[in-house]
Amino acid sequence: MAPCHSSWRQPVAGIMKEMQAMDVSVVMTCYNEGPYIGAAVRSVLDQSAAHRIAKIVIADDGSGQETLSVLRDIQNCDPRISVIFGEGGVGPAEQRNRAIAQTTTPLIAILDGDDIWSREKLELQLPLFESDGPTGLSYTGYFSFPNDDLTAARRATVVDLTRSKDLVAAYFLNDPPILPSTVIMRRSVFDICGGFDPSLRVFEETDLYLRMARYCRFSLLDEPLLYKRNRGTSITGGRKDLMAHHALVAFKAASEEPRLMPLVPIRLAERARKLANHRLLLGDRAGAQGLSRLAVRLDPFSYRAWLARLASSLLAGPLLSLASREFGERRRALGADQ
Repeated sequence: MAPCHSSWRQPVAGIMKEMQAMDVSVVMTCYNEGPYIGAAVRSVLDQSAAHRIAKIVIADDGSGQETLSVLRDIQNCDPRISVIFGEGGVGPAEQRNRAIAQTTTPLIAILDGDDIWSREKLELQLPLFESDGPTGLSYTGYFSFPNDDLTAARRATVVDLTRSKDLVAAYFLNDPPILPSTVIMRRSVFDICGGFDPSLRVFEETDLYLRMARYCRFSLLDEPLLYKRNRGTSITGGRKDLMAHHALVAFKAASEEPRLMPLVPIRLAERARKLANHRLLLGDRAGAQGLSRLAVRLDPFSYRAWLARLASSLLAGPLLSLASREFGERRRALGADQ
């Protein structure tokens, strides 16, 4: 990353003058994301509603010297920025808990160290919390792009759960998805739920949202206000054990709320189906077949599971050929062609 540009710095007096309006803190995680963390922080400082930001806390999880050097430069770029130089190995859940503990604002926004916010994100999203209404968590749409190629960004599909009468069950079954980097949440609800569970190293955000859904409503701003970077070295990139982590989170939620237990196979079938489609998109036909078979076994009445099974069968080749352009764009957005 280039040295801290002078335009990053803002007069302390001007910032303090706006303190009354600043009601959100931004918490960021970082682990060896030196090539990307500068752009992520830049996207925060460049917000059209940047005056609403009280603090930016970056929790590092024992990165190498190259990233640490970048972080030392970044923490001197704006008086609102602080960096927690962690010992390493704690994982994103504990990183976020530590960062949030350093803030006091009523609202908390999350951003991963390799993602990028659209300039108007906070301006459009913060008004959803201006009343004392039931919204405790807000999420948005997003673009997915491969590593450094923003020209290949593709809008992802996000499910609207905001009108669900039973938000817990709706989220458990549908999982929009809600990306952490799109989220703003009320501190009061976060505290009631006990924060992120540090024992979970994957899908820790899903676990938190399931608990939050018991206490508040969710709001969706159905605009893509985030650019989600896809890298093979991300926590979930290329992992073969994701179904095990899905199962852990599902059974944890059901043990805390037993009425969800009959829904566990349905949720896991849908997770397997989506992973099967993802593996097929990445060219892993064997992986797609195994996951789609699992989806059908878990929920034999799901037509979507059967469609995934069909797509990964002998028809996979012709289907991919017929939709070559569409699949090509999706593959590029996922970084599969890097």
